[in-house]
Amino acid sequence: MSDAMREALLVSGGLLAIVLLTQVGKHRFGWIKWGISMAFVGYLYWDTYNRTELSAPNVTAGALGILIGTVIGILLMRVMRVYRQADNQRVYTKAGWAYLGIWLAVLLARTAFLYALENWDAFADRFGHWMIEQRLDSDGIAAFFVLMAMTMVGYRTMVCLIRWRRLEQIPAATVRAGADERGEVTVG
Repeated sequence: MSDAMREALLVSGGLLAIVLLTQVGKHRFGWIKWGISMAFVGYLYWDTYNRTELSAPNVTAGALGILIGTVIGILLMRVMRVYRQADNQRVYTKAGWAYLGIWLAVLLARTAFLYALENWDAFADRFGHWMIEQRLDSDGIAAFFVLMAMTMVGYRTMVCLIRWRRLEQIPAATVRAGADERGEVTVG
C-alpha cells in the first residue's frame, strides 16, 4: 500500500469517525460546535490555498470540488433536522441512516477512486494522460477532494446555524405549544 493510499484511508476513517461521533444521531448544537467546525473548515481551505499552485486547471478542480460539496451538503441537510427540545430549550441536530449513507457513499467513492489509481494500470494510465492533457497536477486533485469534503462540512454547519437562529426567534410559549409528542419543534 502506498503512502498516498494509507493517508487517504486514514483521512476517510477520520472523517467517518467524526461523522459517527458528532453528526449521526441526536447531538446538541451551539456556538462551540459551530466555531470548532468553521475553524476546521477555514484552516483546511487556507491550507489548501497555500499548498496548491494557482494554475487554471488546479483552480477549476478546486471549484468543482466546492460545487460538488455544496450539492452533497444540500442533500445532507435535507435528511438532518435541527430542533429545539421544548423541556430544556436546547437546540439539537438529528441525523439518521440516510445521512450516514450519503457520507459513506462519498467516502467509499473517494477510496475506490484512489484504489483504482493504485491497482488498475489501465485506469491509472488513462487518468494520468487526462491529467497531462488538462495540465492538472496532483495538488489540483488533492484540492478537489479536500475542498469537496470541507464544503460539505461548512455547508452543514452554516445551515445548522441558520436553522438554529430561526428557532431562537420563536417565543418560548409558541415553542412549547407547537412541540410534538417528544417535545421537539423543528424549523427548516
